[in-house]
Amino acid sequence: MPLSGFYFPPGSARQTEAVLRLAADEDYLEIRDSGGAILARAPRRRVTATSRLGALRRKVEFPDGALFETADNDGVDALLKGHGGALARLERSWRLAALSLLAIIACATLFILYGVPSSAEWLARETPPSASRLIADQTLKAMDGKLLLPTRLPSARQQQIRDRFAIVARWEGSGHRYDLLLRSAPHIGPNAFALPDGRIVVTDQLALMAEGNADLDGVLAHEMAHVNHAHGLRSVYQASLVPAAIAFITGDASQFAQMTVILPAILLQSAYSRKFEQQADDDAAALMRRHGEDPAALAGFLERMELKTCGKTGCGPSWLGSHPATSARAARLRRAPAQ
Repeated sequence: MPLSGFYFPPGSARQTEAVLRLAADEDYLEIRDSGGAILARAPRRRVTATSRLGALRRKVEFPDGALFETADNDGVDALLKGHGGALARLERSWRLAALSLLAIIACATLFILYGVPSSAEWLARETPPSASRLIADQTLKAMDGKLLLPTRLPSARQQQIRDRFAIVARWEGSGHRYDLLLRSAPHIGPNAFALPDGRIVVTDQLALMAEGNADLDGVLAHEMAHVNHAHGLRSVYQASLVPAAIAFITGDASQFAQMTVILPAILLQSAYSRKFEQQADDDAAALMRRHGEDPAALAGFLERMELKTCGKTGCGPSWLGSHPATSARAARLRRAPAQ
């Protein structure tokens, strides 16, 4: 049955009333004008049509660029049934649609598992020092006076910690700059965390629980490892990849400031991934062994902290509130190789 509509010559917006119909052999489609003259002719399998969308007029396109426009959607479907081109066949295949959905799910899963961490690592590596300082400044501004208070440690103990910090930083020798900040955190408890620009915060509550130099050295080496590997930035970027991408593409520094909303929670709860925590523990153990200290001291310190600060419900936000569990971390530290 011929379809009524309008014919548009190749590359022209001039329309002519015409009909679209099957040729006598039914393998070809023809467009004829009102007088019966053939305006366009092509094999049916090479003719395509726009997708059906509500009552919108369909456009049937011939290989030479000629167009036929009609409101008879059902007629177009009938004429092109089985011959609507590759796209039309794909759209009609529920098997291909199901496979496409599975492919999308698989790609999304792979991107979450591998693409996001890889992107976050690249972004952290390329973050300029000025942006790291901005994130660190905003994080401290949000925490100081609320969660963090001025240190109340005696001057002698403060100096002892600073001396150990200088020694461990000299041992580390990676070229990174580290700065020590001492804070009291009565609402948080024993904790230590590294800011993206190399500032490392140690709470009074943690310092008072350290029984010897090796305990404190292990904690400081662990936090310096987080700085070296940019674990803080990578965690933030993984949690806020879209603002991070906008910041890099547009140079909009306000996007970096928005990301600082996420960082305090990550730092205070040590919410690093298992990989990041193990990497920091392994680096700390290796550094301690190179300088004659036993990583078992850090393992014992973790266990003492857990025993003293954690009840039956487990540890809340603290230096122990990370994954893997304290027992697994302690066992791994004790197994750290001598070399």
